[in-house]
Amino acid sequence: MFRKLVSNLAFSPALITQVGFYARRLRQEEITRRLTVLFVVLAVVVQSLAVFSPPESANASSEQDLIRGGVQNIEDLLLRYDNNSDDLKDIYTAAGITRDEIVASHYSSVSAQDNIYLMSRYGQFSSDDGEVSFTYKRSAGGEANRYLSPLALSQATTKNNAQSLPAWIGQSKQSGWFAIVKSSAGLAVREVPPTLTINPIDTAVQKQLTITNVSQNSDGTTTKALPRDKLSYQLQATNTTKAPIVAPFTIRLADTLEYTTLVDAGAATFDKDTHALTWPTVSLAPGETQTRTFVVELMTTLPTTATGKSDKASFDCILSSTYGVNRQVPVDCPAIKAIESVTSELPTTGIFINVVFSVVVFITAVYFYARTRQMKQEIRLIRHNINTGII
Repeated sequence: MFRKLVSNLAFSPALITQVGFYARRLRQEEITRRLTVLFVVLAVVVQSLAVFSPPESANASSEQDLIRGGVQNIEDLLLRYDNNSDDLKDIYTAAGITRDEIVASHYSSVSAQDNIYLMSRYGQFSSDDGEVSFTYKRSAGGEANRYLSPLALSQATTKNNAQSLPAWIGQSKQSGWFAIVKSSAGLAVREVPPTLTINPIDTAVQKQLTITNVSQNSDGTTTKALPRDKLSYQLQATNTTKAPIVAPFTIRLADTLEYTTLVDAGAATFDKDTHALTWPTVSLAPGETQTRTFVVELMTTLPTTATGKSDKASFDCILSSTYGVNRQVPVDCPAIKAIESVTSELPTTGIFINVVFSVVVFITAVYFYARTRQMKQEIRLIRHNINTGII
């Protein structure tokens, strides 16, 4: 349209009014284009900072990590292995993983969709969920327990099943495929390694866990817990054998206490280091059932801490606890947590894609700005030629 208008000026000088209209429009467009370029530049700068200097997670480490906070690179992993930090070498050796096999691994990622087990420091679920515990020998003397749980369980309530975890993937002669997750140094396997000494499942005591939302007078597992709600937990142990047995009453509250405080321990002892609530062991006669109860209260202001980097069940708006069976209480978290869950489902792009996208957007914005300035200059020249009588 602009070219047609200019080409007809010599035959119809009255069209100069249309040229004036274009000039006013171009002034407005120039302001818009200039602001667009400014905001694009700022966006590219912020994007570059996010890509080349990513922020650290506010919840980067977990008590479930084999190495708190994970490792930085393969050299850091091997250093921790050689120093046997937190029994790392003992654990990998028990699982049939050698140092040479770790060195030969390649950097990639794993996800819950890979149908794998992930090793953790403490138990999170029940044997019915597929979790197994094993015993390994410590170089320092004695034995210790660690756990293998399906990775999908810890991500089942976070909508992060497709989210990948950076890891080193390798092949073991004894245990087959394995991966070492960077954020926790946890060992991931597709099958329980045959070299592990699996602890037998205790079937003599039938354990049950019941949770009641006292404030709302409803089942705690089906009712979304609100701030200041009180939840009553009842542990039940039944002797299913025909002989007296000793029954333990112990439950870990690490996940539960992320959103609650313990207001009534029910005569139990709470360990602040392991977050375990323990009652004295009792002897159960054949067929006898005993219960223990404790109460927690949700915080007045629920925290908005980000979901864990290594432990996706941490601060996921779910109170998860296990005593024989795993029970989960949904929590009515602040709206910002819903935004977090949405952003976590966005596709993950690499540095190259981010840089290419930023450059394309920047070049496009600069092109339209330059085009507007060029047309403005052409109109200035046309009006000058008309005033001097050239046109």
